[in-house]
Amino acid sequence: MTSLSSLLKNSHTTCPTTYSTFLLGHRGARGERLENSREGFIYTHRLSHHSQDRLVGIEFDVQLTQDGKLVVFHDDTMLRLFSRQSRIDQCTAAEIQCLSGGAIMLLEEMPEVLVGYRHIELEIKTHNRTNYSRLLQALKQCLSQSTFKQLPITLTSFDVQLLDYLQADCLLSTFKRGLLVEPISSQSNPALMSTGQLLSHTIDTALRLQCEAVGLYYLLFNESFVKQCRRYGLSTTAWTVNDTDYAKYLIKLGVNYLITDYPSVFLNNEILKIR
Repeated sequence: MTSLSSLLKNSHTTCPTTYSTFLLGHRGARGERLENSREGFIYTHRLSHHSQDRLVGIEFDVQLTQDGKLVVFHDDTMLRLFSRQSRIDQCTAAEIQCLSGGAIMLLEEMPEVLVGYRHIELEIKTHNRTNYSRLLQALKQCLSQSTFKQLPITLTSFDVQLLDYLQADCLLSTFKRGLLVEPISSQSNPALMSTGQLLSHTIDTALRLQCEAVGLYYLLFNESFVKQCRRYGLSTTAWTVNDTDYAKYLIKLGVNYLITDYPSVFLNNEILKIR
């Protein structure tokens, strides 16, 4: 296995270092405040104002509630964060906000904590129970508002079927879109057993879906992939990067955005000044 020191050394000699890399807060700043919460978003927004143009945005998740609202939440259930067994798609938006003590926001409330950012990644969560028609309707209802149209939002998802639907929709296709990718085991997809095959397939799929961005698990990135993305005009985002030493390698590769749980640590470390 190639060591991190070797990666840094090789990237320093073979990769151009003229590209800028910026930080995005993961679900706000989930390592420093409650994830996907009003408190966390306000905290990250304040950090960004003093970041010297290094923390330029956030990533957050939305999913559909029982009553057709989009709630800003990552997990299928409220168990991990609020010790409740309640499943998000079986609760109304009002019930979720009540159970969370008002900490969790609806997508329609988000513009107030997003104004001023240069890059926003809005991940749309789906599962095997997703009603795509209701999900698309809810997205259009929110994103058709002028407050959202003025924001630099990229709609992201692991769900290729959903990205197909977004591409075909007159309103939703006006937003930038990003394909998210995680390591695939040979058990789940025998056709994609190697990292090289996965990365090649990622670029092909993103281009077919007319995506402008790709977001990968951070350990998947290599020099060849970043160069190929740049060649085809695809922005690159690495998630979730909490190791500042590994971040240096990704910066030298020229990855555009690093999503981190600990934005204040990265800002204090000043690693984004590495070029």
